Amino acid sequence: MRKRKLLKILLSLSILTLLNSCSEDSESSVSSNNSDAGERDSVVVRDSVNIIDSVRIIDSVRIIDSVHVKDSVRIIDSVRVKDKVKVRDSVRVVDSLNIIDSVNVKDSVRIIDSVNVKDSTRVIDSIHVIEQVNVRDSVAVRDPEYFLGKCGAENLGEVKPATISEELRYFICDESTVMWRAASKFDVNNFYIKQSDIADFEPLDSVINSLGEGERIIVVVRHAERNANEASTEPLNENGVQQALALGAKLDATLSYHFGASGSIRTQQTARLIARGMGLTGPDTLADTLSHMGDSWYVKDTAAYTKAKNDHNGSWYVLSRWAYKGDYSEPFYEFAPRCSEWIDSVAIPFAERNGTDVSFIATHDLLIMPLVVYVSDSNVDLRYYRDSSKRWLNYLAGFAIVLKPDGSRVFHAVRGLELGWMTP
Repeated sequence: MRKRKLLKILLSLSILTLLNSCSEDSESSVSSNNSDAGERDSVVVRDSVNIIDSVRIIDSVRIIDSVHVKDSVRIIDSVRVKDKVKVRDSVRVVDSLNIIDSVNVKDSVRIIDSVNVKDSTRVIDSIHVIEQVNVRDSVAVRDPEYFLGKCGAENLGEVKPATISEELRYFICDESTVMWRAASKFDVNNFYIKQSDIADFEPLDSVINSLGEGERIIVVVRHAERNANEASTEPLNENGVQQALALGAKLDATLSYHFGASGSIRTQQTARLIARGMGLTGPDTLADTLSHMGDSWYVKDTAAYTKAKNDHNGSWYVLSRWAYKGDYSEPFYEFAPRCSEWIDSVAIPFAERNGTDVSFIATHDLLIMPLVVYVSDSNVDLRYYRDSSKRWLNYLAGFAIVLKPDGSRVFHAVRGLELGWMTP
């Protein structure tokens, strides 16, 4: 009997010892549920995340199903996670996004569930602002003024180019809002026309031969001399052949050229003879045949245009009054926007397609005359409608657009002969 009682006591002591040992292990690995304990043991981050007034993420962050972040989690007042992320002060991400010295992210930036950053994105001292903006991946974290400078009363209407995601774009200091906004193609041409300040025709060879490093030029001129017949099958006369050859001999043949023309014989001849005059050799091929090469580009009502020509002795009178005085609104589109549209829908795409130093277009006076008036801001005198001192566009005269590496443009009125204008 005593022996049995002793065994019971020993067995009880063993059970108590075992229970006490289990209790001690449990306390060392499971946090208390008491309110005093709070959340001090619920998140343990070692070695991989350092937060000191910013976020620094090294290598990667993996979140696997079992991590839940609730409203009560705050990390040194700089990161608050509640189904979205607010980033304040600065961000430094190593191995997938490097931002060094050039980007500051301030309180106004929010990144919410939608930004994926891969290894290929690197921004290292790469934002330099000198009359131009280089911003990659379409992400801008600054106001436009940071890149473009101030928009104020002193520079209303100013246009500045910016390269964003390898695409050239333009911005204008808007006169109504006094803020930068995306510029239309019409805004761009008007601004650079004012800046170019054309006074008269310049020799075409001097404009082409003075191209700077990285500059390209678009040249649009009337064909060389023809006889009185205006049909598209009418070729150049002998004088026109010599004019085109002589002009080509003056041009810098070390530059690369690409030629375009209308479908008429005389414009195609003009392009080939200019190339031959430069000493260029090769197959005697046609220039690119381009569309919208005549006065029909400006006409919105053919019947009204025909009537106006019949009433006033031809198209020269009607077109010149429309270009300088704004008359004949019924037959024609609005003058300046229509001229600007031709530049950006025909001339600029032609230059972009061939990518040469010189993009040369030979076409007709009825297309070019209004364009010369437009790009010269009406300073060049081609006022055929006047009763005295009538003037019209001469052969091998027209205009040119120098395309600068920074995206800006310079316009010129150009002539291949002694004068850019003729009298009847």
